[in-house]
Amino acid sequence: MTNPESERTNRIPEYPFLHDKIPVANGLEEFLTFAERYPDFTFCPYVAEKDAEGWDKSTSRAYMNQVLPHFLYVPVNVPKGDLASLRAFFVAVQERADIPAVNITQPHKSSPVLRELFLGDANSDANVDTLIRSEGKLEPYDLNSSAFVEWYKSDVGPFEDRPVMLVGVGGVGEPIAKKIAAEKPSSILLVDVADKTDFAAQLGATFQPTLSAILEAGLPENAVVINAAGKEGATNESELWELIKKGAANGTFVDIRPHLDIEIVEEAKRRGWRAYTGYGMNARNDYVLLQGIARQISGATPPSFEEFQQLVAAAS
Repeated sequence: MTNPESERTNRIPEYPFLHDKIPVANGLEEFLTFAERYPDFTFCPYVAEKDAEGWDKSTSRAYMNQVLPHFLYVPVNVPKGDLASLRAFFVAVQERADIPAVNITQPHKSSPVLRELFLGDANSDANVDTLIRSEGKLEPYDLNSSAFVEWYKSDVGPFEDRPVMLVGVGGVGEPIAKKIAAEKPSSILLVDVADKTDFAAQLGATFQPTLSAILEAGLPENAVVINAAGKEGATNESELWELIKKGAANGTFVDIRPHLDIEIVEEAKRRGWRAYTGYGMNARNDYVLLQGIARQISGATPPSFEEFQQLVAAAS
């Protein structure tokens, strides 16, 4: 007699979302219900909070579902500030062997919940944006900042002896600032609406809450300006846009959002900047994640980095 469950499983293709975007699960219960429909698959939840437009623009949910058979990269929406739901989600996934990794982005990167559960200290200053299973346990990693610095040094140039200005020093910007400080720039200026005076002092950097003084004085030669404040900090009415319009001698501008085309980056190019999006950083980050996932799946072979880059470009 045939087993109906086996027949149903066999009808599921190796890549169920090769051509369609995988649906967004709203919280733990929807994720678990979705996972039940794919009993022979492994999963990497992608935990974030986005509105419908933000999720529609998300490219990783497209290319990450084209890389390994019987593997699904599942977007999971958890509202900002809902620490109880965030905790419940991570407690549940810790025990599931079919989840080799979890990717975490804003606003949940380095949440005190993550730090408590996976570092043992909610007040730790370590950054957590990825969990990868090792010897049965999900282990915390900070992949974003390393991916950014490695991409920049490889594709753009060194930070050493260059003045660096970082706009946005939150869950993404803070670990990037730490990595850049280790690269011996001539100076670091941090700009954020929140008071980052103490953090700046730890790095030997300076802090300003706005760009007003820089707009008045102008940027030094060879300046590197990095936007880690997202689209909110880069509208055409922002101080950053005005700064980009003023230009900088031999200046470099990076907006770390993971898209091929960003309006402020195109404006920077028109104004004479060497300007880049975070697309290159994003590909490196997710490839390291993919390698970690593949190590946990018997017989899994990820595409080469060059092939992976092509998938990322096609989705972008």
